[in-house]
Amino acid sequence: MKLFRASLLFLSLLGAGACERAKTPPPVETATAGPVSPADSASVATSRNWDASAGPVLLVASSTPAEALVITPDSANVASQLASIPRPASVTLFGRNGSVQTADLPSVTGENCATGKLSAAPPPRPWSVGFVGGVVAPIPVDSTESLSSADSSQLVIAIARLASALPNDTAGRFIGLPFVVRNLWRFSLAGGPTVVIATVSRQINQEATPLQEHTLLVAERTAKDTTLRAAYTERSYGAEETIETYDVLAAAMIGAGRTPAIILSRDYGDATAFGLIERGEDGRWRPRWRSARRHC
Repeated sequence: MKLFRASLLFLSLLGAGACERAKTPPPVETATAGPVSPADSASVATSRNWDASAGPVLLVASSTPAEALVITPDSANVASQLASIPRPASVTLFGRNGSVQTADLPSVTGENCATGKLSAAPPPRPWSVGFVGGVVAPIPVDSTESLSSADSSQLVIAIARLASALPNDTAGRFIGLPFVVRNLWRFSLAGGPTVVIATVSRQINQEATPLQEHTLLVAERTAKDTTLRAAYTERSYGAEETIETYDVLAAAMIGAGRTPAIILSRDYGDATAFGLIERGEDGRWRPRWRSARRHC
């Protein structure tokens, strides 16, 4: 099936690329990231950018469900933020599929690589993100594996066409190269649009230093208009070993206003960061917060 989807993607690009470029795409929030220099290796994260309605910290599942990575919003005040967590703390754990479970976080160890052991009876099942207090409700997210073959194929073709028509392509060396859809996620907002999140890539096969471009694309469509429209895009490009890659951990409604948010992980090869992208009242998605890089 994976081979079929990949073949279908490349065939669709041959016929769709030219006509899609002729269309004028709607406005879209964009951000482009090139290779990161040592001076930029720690993203600046401040508490005013973190959505306080989500609680004091973000919990991310570690290698086992009983252990949590504790991500503080402000890298300049890690110690004070960790000290503010109740001992023990009651936490809510969300799965990407919308599952909810509760546990206790008796203590947190470490600082820049803070972790905590979770306590629950029965022990925690697999989860993605967690919160200490806060006003947060999960949004169930479907991944490619849970979609039907027809739905998956249609989304692959639509995302490939949309990616080929995106404006502001600053990585000129990749222009004209085919897009490969690597991951797809989908969720629906109550009374609103269906949101599709995808990661797509292009590659220059140089023998010494292969180069890749990765694009994170958030798109929406409504029941009345099934055309997929870009709502946010973000690119990174560089060497295959160090290029930034994206993964969707969960989606949630945050705060009394039930602001839709996507929780991401960002892998840089030797470090990981986490972030929130929120949907504004104007229907556009924007980056809200990004953690410092975690070299652990």
